[in-house]
Amino acid sequence: MRPWLKAGLIGGGVLSLLTVLASVGLLLPSGASTIVGCCLCIPFLLAYPGVGALAAYWLTPPRTAGDGAKEGALAGVIAGAINGVVSVLLTLILSAAGAYEQMLSQLPPESLQALEELGLRDLYTPGGMLCSSCLGSICGILWAVAMGAVGGAILAAIKKE
Repeated sequence: MRPWLKAGLIGGGVLSLLTVLASVGLLLPSGASTIVGCCLCIPFLLAYPGVGALAAYWLTPPRTAGDGAKEGALAGVIAGAINGVVSVLLTLILSAAGAYEQMLSQLPPESLQALEELGLRDLYTPGGMLCSSCLGSICGILWAVAMGAVGGAILAAIKKE
């Protein structure tokens, strides 16, 4: 199996697990949800370049930064796409379960009124959340490609042999 594919599949699994944990955090009370989100922030940020570094690590030596960046970017595409599909599926499941309505019910009435005045109330409907999830998944793939390339290039430059 190619290094970028193996690293992308592993990274996609790790990112999907983090996404599921973050989504479960939405079902918790507001304070606990914030804590879960904060605790998962650093693992999310490290996972993307980690996918690229893993792909570069599995390259046959001698490694170059260019080859590491290419393998890392390809691994990032795979990991980002897997995570994007999981994110969209979770959005559909949570919308059907009424999780977003539960989340909105925890907001103070003034916040709901402010959302309506700004015209943002529709973002918190199932359709709005699905659109946001799809756009976020596309941005996530682009971010995974960029950070995978960075991680792959750095590891390949440091560990040539």
